[in-house]
Parts: sequence; C-alpha cells; structure tokens
Amino acid sequence: MSDRSVRVRATSPASHTAVEPSERDFACAYEIAIASGDKRSSEEWARDIWEGAPAPVRWFMIAGWRFVLRLRLGPLHSPDNILGWRIVDRSADETVCQLGSGLLDARNIFQRADGALIWSTFVSYERRGARVIWLPVSLVHRLLVRISLQRAAAAS
Repeated sequence: MSDRSVRVRATSPASHTAVEPSERDFACAYEIAIASGDKRSSEEWARDIWEGAPAPVRWFMIAGWRFVLRLRLGPLHSPDNILGWRIVDRSADETVCQLGSGLLDARNIFQRADGALIWSTFVSYERRGARVIWLPVSLVHRLLVRISLQRAAAAS
C-alpha cells in the first residue's frame, strides 16, 4: 500500500439515524482509503482498530474510558462488544458502538463507504462538567484515531 493510500483525512461524520444533530455536542470523523483487496467488514475494521492495537495503547484507551470519562465498559472480549464498547447496530458496511456514563454518552460509527473506512465519533454531554473533561480528551482522541486508522490499514 502506498503512502497516499494510508493517509488519514478529516471528513464529514457518518449520517446515522441513531445520532440526531440536536443530540450531539461534539462530532468528528476521519477516513482512510481501503485497499482494493481488503474485504474486512466494518466490524472487523473496528475490532482491528481497537482490539488489535498494541497492548500499551489498548490499556491507555481503556484507562481513559473507565477512569477519565467514567464510561461503563462491557466485557472486553465478547461478540456483542468491541473492547468493552456495546455494539448497538451492525451490518457489513456499518458498525455502531455506544457507551455512556453520568458525564456523557458516546457513539463511534465505523462505516465502509466508497472505498474508504470512515470512523465517526459523536459525544453528547449529560452534565455541564463533561465539556471541561471532553475538551482535552478530544485532542488525544483525534490523534489516536489517526494513528489507529493508519495502523489498521497497514495491517491489511
């Protein structure tokens, strides 16, 4: 795969009926080209991104989700969860994962579309203090998304 094809770029978040614009306080999305022979479903991409991350990265993410965002993770290894995130909707081309806490509700949508994998994140604040916590976390989130997409694409 050439350097051009593993370039991650910001894009418009996936449209999804489960995430109404009025319900989101934060939305971002990044995409990466999928190699022509890559047949992974959206769920396989999501699993490769989160569960296939190097152990230190996985534990960093889990610690942030649990202790900073206070998200209520499910089982880390389950057909109905991806690294603790509950799968709320799935098809070959789109997998929606959701978690919540007293601070916020978060959804990550992994979507195969037009030869690309799009990872969209939507966050809704449940308490006023969530904005203060999410702002610095969102900077780390955006960096991890880019790195994770590049790693998963290179692994194909």
